Amino acid sequence: MRKKRMTKISQIWIGVLLIILAFLIGTIFFYMQAMSPYSRAKSDAISLVKAKTDVKKVTNFDITTTTDTTYSVIGQDSKGQALGVLIPAQGGEIKVVKLADNKSDLTEKTATLTLYDDQVAWQTKDMVLYAFETGEKLKG
Repeated sequence: MRKKRMTKISQIWIGVLLIILAFLIGTIFFYMQAMSPYSRAKSDAISLVKAKTDVKKVTNFDITTTTDTTYSVIGQDSKGQALGVLIPAQGGEIKVVKLADNKSDLTEKTATLTLYDDQVAWQTKDMVLYAFETGEKLKG
């Protein structure tokens, strides 16, 4: 009995598919490694917020940098009130604000809650800062 050999075209197709598969696996691995610090910071910040504050359900997480890097967590307490929790990345005092006290037109959907010179502020996508308590423009 003779063994059938694969044709040259079949060998080329298998080689091309193996190269594509290796590229996809490498891309997925690279993406997971690149997202690892963000994922770790997010899980650490959320567990810290749940342990140190009244937040029971987290709805939003962001990382912002003004003069310093700040982790911003937005969530709800057991009464359903929306709270914003700001954690300085270099350590320091955790600030908790009620989003109902917001005097600007900005919300967590239009801007990111952050700290600017130890003052709670909103940072828009175009990097303009607005005071949380008054709504006035701080920088930008």
